[in-house]
Amino acid sequence: MRDDTVEKEGTWEELDDLRRRARDEDWLIDVEASCSFERSLGKGSSGEAFLARWRGARVVVKRIEALKTTLAKRAFARECAIMARVRHPNVLAFYGAALSESRCDVVVEHAAGGTLKAWLHESGRQKRSLSERLDVGMDVARAFAYLESRTPSVMHRDLKPSNVFVAADGRAMVADFGLSRFVAANGEELTGETGTYIYMAPEVIRSEHYDNRADVFSYGVLLHELVTGIEPYQPHNSTAIQIATAVADQGLRPNIPEDTHAGLAAIIEMCWQQNASDRPSFAVILESMETMVPDILKEQEAKAAARRENPSVQAKAFQNLSHTFATWSSKMAELGGGL
Repeated sequence: MRDDTVEKEGTWEELDDLRRRARDEDWLIDVEASCSFERSLGKGSSGEAFLARWRGARVVVKRIEALKTTLAKRAFARECAIMARVRHPNVLAFYGAALSESRCDVVVEHAAGGTLKAWLHESGRQKRSLSERLDVGMDVARAFAYLESRTPSVMHRDLKPSNVFVAADGRAMVADFGLSRFVAANGEELTGETGTYIYMAPEVIRSEHYDNRADVFSYGVLLHELVTGIEPYQPHNSTAIQIATAVADQGLRPNIPEDTHAGLAAIIEMCWQQNASDRPSFAVILESMETMVPDILKEQEAKAAARRENPSVQAKAFQNLSHTFATWSSKMAELGGGL
């Protein structure tokens, strides 16, 4: 049977195996008996999300109605298998699922801060400080360094702000593993256009072979968005497909403002290199971010202090900043040369 065909009603050949795995791994949940539903959080193309309580904690129940095709059922089973095996503070926690022929309910951690997209861009919300935005950037890098380090490693394949959630304490958590894959240690590569166009790597857009470094490209676009506070490629009059074509064939990238910290600009540019082999690993990205960000924030405070002081103090502060910028540019150039 082809992957996109609709199975006969009442059949799902792999369902018993999926239930058995859920019982063995202790993530099979009787949602109706154990969850107390509070309110709907919204409907999407595949179902509806509800705020609920489970074992005394607030959770989100994603109710997925009528998985009709073989492809959809296999994708759901794969998503559950991946989510059940990943555990990290910066990955949205998966608690379990209820599985039946007619409906599947997935129970996950509740992120009170909503999506990163709303957190960063929604009108009426306060402007996020550079410190907050860089903290989120490091959290996302931590999540992907963890996914990269697993055996087998995990490719997310759809990193974007709407697939990152923010906890009440400001912690960022990567979510939505519906397009994810385990990647074998033998260097298995994937093909096919998968993800969201404006965050998609050139090799994915061209339906060429790709691996985990496609996620690195997406991270570079996301980090640019966090640093600038501007959605990618804005303002523009092009469609997402036109932008993607230009990214793949002409090397189009979002503009990096001149006042962007030299080290941050270097990381962004390294992540979205046209040639995937020139991109760093998430381990390298995370190490660079964790080393660099404290200095960046100190520099920001020095700038603010300099503006409040007399011109002689300001001149000295900017002289120190200039030296630090040069040092970071040199470090990043050395890092890039070692890839």
